[in-house]
Amino acid sequence: MPICEIFDWLFPTKCLICGNEVLPNSILCSNCFSKITFVDYPFCDICGKILENSYNSTYENFLCQTCQTHPRHFDQARTLFVYDGFSKNIVMKIKKQADNFVANSCTQMLFSKYKGIFAQSDFIVPVPSHWSRILKRGYNPATIIAVEFSKISGLPIRKILKRSRKTDYQKGKNISERLENVKDAFCCTTDLSNKNIILIDDVMTTGATLNECAKVLKNCNCLKIFCFTIGSTAGYKPT
Repeated sequence: MPICEIFDWLFPTKCLICGNEVLPNSILCSNCFSKITFVDYPFCDICGKILENSYNSTYENFLCQTCQTHPRHFDQARTLFVYDGFSKNIVMKIKKQADNFVANSCTQMLFSKYKGIFAQSDFIVPVPSHWSRILKRGYNPATIIAVEFSKISGLPIRKILKRSRKTDYQKGKNISERLENVKDAFCCTTDLSNKNIILIDDVMTTGATLNECAKVLKNCNCLKIFCFTIGSTAGYKPT
């Protein structure tokens, strides 16, 4: 038996949520894996949020209420799972502990599903944190995710977005307040003519932050922007 298999047998990797033995090539056990709501059709064609009605899963052109009432500057956003009280444990491993293994496992699953988007893109841009938060935390969670996507896809990372001011935390704000909170909070001075960009963050709630970042990039003549997050809050019924 190879030494790596002996090591795995003697010291099995534990589920990051409950501590039980994980599924092969996974970060979760079978029980916890079954509790994760992975996003699949039908979901909003623009923001990627799962739609809460039963529709023919082959039909892909639904728009959620938010994308209908608040125009998006990004072209598409895609995510791995619905961010809820259970899946939050996964995101927090990246957000609070800078866990590269968890980030790699999540990005592997996303990349395998959306290889085509990466194939038509030029580089990866992480949503920047304010310097004071990086100083306090020691890292930017979006950059950790971006690094793993870069390893898998071969696309370079370009930190062309900058925070022009510190914003309040978005938690507890409605979509209008979130949009106002991040308004003019980012800047970019790079000419992005004819470039397709992968924009990375950890979680999408209303998409206000990603949208503001995308607006800045589009103002620099970016052609298309595809957003990727590990989690996204529940979506909306189409109208």
